Amino acid sequence: MLHRKNSFRVASVLEKSLLCLFALAGAEACSHEGGAPPASSPSGAASTDGSPAASASQENLGQGGASLFVVHMMSDFDAFKKYFEEGAAEREKAGIKGYLLSRLDDGTVVIHLFADDLEKVQNALNSPDLERYLDRKGAPETSLVWLTKNAVVKVPAAPPTGQTYSLYLKLHVGDFAALERGFEARHAVFAEQGVVGEGLHRSTDRENIAILHFMGTAKDKLEALPKRPEFVELLKQAKVDGEVKPLIGVDLARNRPK
Repeated sequence: MLHRKNSFRVASVLEKSLLCLFALAGAEACSHEGGAPPASSPSGAASTDGSPAASASQENLGQGGASLFVVHMMSDFDAFKKYFEEGAAEREKAGIKGYLLSRLDDGTVVIHLFADDLEKVQNALNSPDLERYLDRKGAPETSLVWLTKNAVVKVPAAPPTGQTYSLYLKLHVGDFAALERGFEARHAVFAEQGVVGEGLHRSTDRENIAILHFMGTAKDKLEALPKRPEFVELLKQAKVDGEVKPLIGVDLARNRPK
């Protein structure tokens, strides 16, 4: 995990580049590239991302590849959106193949970016070209960043036509293999909670950290998912340590992983 507060200048080069990369992806999301809805209008999100719940209605992207997650805390979303207006070319050069931007009730923004080649992303993150995007008006006050490897990624076979929501969980895991087995075995449970896409990701920096991402069609059902006995059992089998704090938000823009 990488953490940045108040100023990019206190971060390492890699951290600053990571934050910048997320900023660029956020820019495209906020500017609703590819027909995605404006960030200021949560109804009617388009495209796709996330990971579904088993059957012909889903597409399994399989293991491999990378995902980057960022949590941006800010006081001025409009300034944040303006700050991230540009960057499509830089994101593409960095190897980002798709993204999803969600906004929590408190205004916090969570962005999930997909990439095929972890090494390519890491090289791009160290590029001096990204530096010009730093230290500009509208930057978020605080950002938390994770770079992960994809263990499971399933996306809807067809883009959702209505509003979707995202549930994110960061777990301290004692048995990742058990988590992966149990995760794969519970697709039907996820589907019962309106999940149309799901992903399991493992931190490249700390292998005991896992991030789960669920995209669903009903916010209340996503909120109830972590409380289901089957989900509680999954966390127990994976030897999850510490308090689990779900993050749930409305999906404002997305671009299907290519």
